[in-house]
Amino acid sequence: MTGFRAFLAKEFAETMHTWRIWVLPGFLLFSAISSPILTYFTPALMDALGSQGTGIAITVPDPTASAAYLEYIGNLFELVMLAMVIAYGGIVNSEVRSGTGALTLAKPLSRHAFVLGKWVSQLAVLLVAASLATAVCVGVTAVVLDSGPALALVAAAGLWFAYAVLMLSVMVLLSVAFRAPAAASGAGVGAYLSLVVLGQFPRLAEVTPAGLPTAATDRIQGIPAIWVTPLLTTVVASLVLLLAALWLFSRREI
Repeated sequence: MTGFRAFLAKEFAETMHTWRIWVLPGFLLFSAISSPILTYFTPALMDALGSQGTGIAITVPDPTASAAYLEYIGNLFELVMLAMVIAYGGIVNSEVRSGTGALTLAKPLSRHAFVLGKWVSQLAVLLVAASLATAVCVGVTAVVLDSGPALALVAAAGLWFAYAVLMLSVMVLLSVAFRAPAAASGAGVGAYLSLVVLGQFPRLAEVTPAGLPTAATDRIQGIPAIWVTPLLTTVVASLVLLLAALWLFSRREI
């Protein structure tokens, strides 16, 4: 692919010097720090509310590292996923709409390299940010609670990363298909909610990417998790969506 390395270096430089370096990494780090702290203080907050004379008895189990990890993974599959959908709505079409895409492609740069450079650069951001955030979550949890099933959390975070790669591929395709970032983000929300709905049907969840959230939480809780088939279908779906984005962009008017 002509010009891929140079364009990828440009994408990394832009990511490091623009707002993109703060959005998703910021959400990940916020979840990593807030999840164990919130888990630790929740019983005290509930006791304080119960002592206000409301007449409502609220029973909260003692905080554990597993509960903190579950809170963290839950935030990743919900809060961070929605942030991804919004942030990546313009991953391709924003440059095309502004005209800079046409100028970039006028150089010795293939259209496949243009799309793939966007995908690879953000994949690297997600990988580094998720690894750092997971390490921070383990560290903060160890300070306020204990280390708990840290290895299980790492495995669960790996399943989340596969899910994130799928959503990244979805957003790249939608950003190619739609000219407006808002339209791509709206369609991305629909795709994300469709996965959430599919996850409510056990038989479908066992063979589709929709089963990864449940598999991740099961790993943390020490429950036998069905993750191999959902992971394989996630990898295949991510590659198919990326190939579809490459094909569609090669035929799109700039």
